[in-house]
Amino acid sequence: MNLRVRFSIGTILGVIFMGLGVVTAGAAASLTAQAGGASTDQGVQAAAFFPGTLTVNEGDTVTWAVGSGLVHTVTFGTPPFQPGGDQDFVPVGGPNYDGTTFVNSGIIFPAGAPGPTKFALTFTKAGTYAYFCILHQGMKATVVVQAAGSAYPAAQATYKAATDPVMVAALKDGAAAMAATKATSKANGDGSKTYSMNAGTGDGKSYIVERFGVGSLSINVGDSVTWTEADLNEAHTVSFLDNGKDVEIFTPDGKINPVAFGPAGGPTYSGTGFTNSGLMVPPGLPPQAGPNTYTLKFTKAGKFDYECLLHDDLGMKGTINVGALPQLPKTGGSPELMVLGLGVAGLGLIGGGLALRRRDVSGA
Repeated sequence: MNLRVRFSIGTILGVIFMGLGVVTAGAAASLTAQAGGASTDQGVQAAAFFPGTLTVNEGDTVTWAVGSGLVHTVTFGTPPFQPGGDQDFVPVGGPNYDGTTFVNSGIIFPAGAPGPTKFALTFTKAGTYAYFCILHQGMKATVVVQAAGSAYPAAQATYKAATDPVMVAALKDGAAAMAATKATSKANGDGSKTYSMNAGTGDGKSYIVERFGVGSLSINVGDSVTWTEADLNEAHTVSFLDNGKDVEIFTPDGKINPVAFGPAGGPTYSGTGFTNSGLMVPPGLPPQAGPNTYTLKFTKAGKFDYECLLHDDLGMKGTINVGALPQLPKTGGSPELMVLGLGVAGLGLIGGGLALRRRDVSGA
């Protein structure tokens, strides 16, 4: 089964009106919750569950659906494995929960995508239970389970995820962070430049920006670009495809595709072949977790598109425009060119040489 998400995103998917209501005493209820939210272009993701605290009764069932184009999990308890591998995506436990076991929904996909789009769990014992998304561990929330027949908080009857102050603030702050990102450059000893930009950004607790720091960057042949994963709550790739041939992030049996998550192509790029950063992990993790930065030197002029293999469906794509180095005109044929040639030769004699300045064509 192909688990790669492929669908058209136009507006926020699945903005769920909670409609929790007040249920009569003794009747088990079905309630809904939302995992994540997003701006209309999916560039900013709200890294939260909505509502942050949901109150239910013993015997009630909660069903989670995704509120954006980003996949999530609903995970209760301590994982009996190290997160970051294939086991993150596998459902464990359920359909009931009493607070004593590990439960993981596995991946919940956006509405309309292949794979499960909802996860339901019935709560059988009173208590307060924290849960999180195993893919974005800054996403945390709580389910409060009351005794059967208890009254629900009145505010739950009119709750809307879209107007939750957490949602509104996350999207606003994320948009501001995205607008503030840019590329910087520094000169190298050989006359080339190294440009630097983020590969995504976020505050690690409320928003995720699924965009490269600059959508289109102009450089020259011989220049390099360094991308840095700047989001504490996300991982990305910088991937130049081979003639547009896509690379799936999962194998047909549902495991992580090592081609997508491993480096490929070497430290230079001439415009051909699959060239990949491999998985770039959040800052602050130990070196064995993987690289946090990726640098690529461009050796040929051209327009080169790239993407994050994990989030290209959310619009996380960019372009590197590589211009040729300025060339001296050939002498001969045209009197103007001959005069120019003599002028250049004369400059070469004065001071013992001519230092050519490369033209910085960066739009940064």
